[in-house]
Amino acid sequence: MVPPARLLARQKTVAGLVVVALLALGGALYGALPDQMAIHWNAAGEADNVVGKPVGVLMMPAIVVFMSVLFEVTGADVGERIVGSLAMLLLFVVQLLVFGVNLGYDVPVVPIALALAGGLVAVAVWFEMR
Repeated sequence: MVPPARLLARQKTVAGLVVVALLALGGALYGALPDQMAIHWNAAGEADNVVGKPVGVLMMPAIVVFMSVLFEVTGADVGERIVGSLAMLLLFVVQLLVFGVNLGYDVPVVPIALALAGGLVAVAVWFEMR
């Protein structure tokens, strides 16, 4: 079995898996999603930004592809690629939250987003300090 750090260092693989999973999930849920999707919430947990369904489904995979290209162009080192892979996994979870809310589930968006962002920052700091 590949150790997690080695797998995360394979940032292109992580990006590919995340993009394929998001596109497959978006395609499977597309018919059930509303025409206007909430994609951002204020500190009170109220949706404050909506986009059309195609943008709501395709934006996150596009961001992951952009991040992957950015890592290739800038020649990111292994530590940066690991943090980038974790950020891509975070974006995957965020998109799951977006889908959940837009499908009508009562998702506590703000606490989950804060916990995930805090975890990502902690990992990034740990990689910088090692």
